[in-house]
Amino acid sequence: MTPQILAIAMAIVLLVVVILLLRSYVLPEKYAVVWLVAVAAAIVLSAWPGLLDAIARFFGIASSINLLFVGAFFVVFLLLMQVSLELAKTRDELRRAVQKLALEIEKRNAEDD
Repeated sequence: MTPQILAIAMAIVLLVVVILLLRSYVLPEKYAVVWLVAVAAAIVLSAWPGLLDAIARFFGIASSINLLFVGAFFVVFLLLMQVSLELAKTRDELRRAVQKLALEIEKRNAEDD
């Protein structure tokens, strides 16, 4: 089996895994989009290996593997940003819920007195 066929097969397996996780509601849609784009890019770059070299030459990058690492770093950075924003949103929602609950408890205590 050539490395090109192996890379295409692995990308297709990853595509199936992402779709199964998406259908079973384990992977939210907003994260699935990033993974589906990454899988599509992996399939395209595996099917046409010269494309990565051409893109690297276009950007003036000496080695195509360096372009691949920069792209992977950028995707991981975007995922980290998305998770950080989600965490901040959840923290704010939790703070509001706790404050609302505290006000209701205080109101009940005032009524009991």
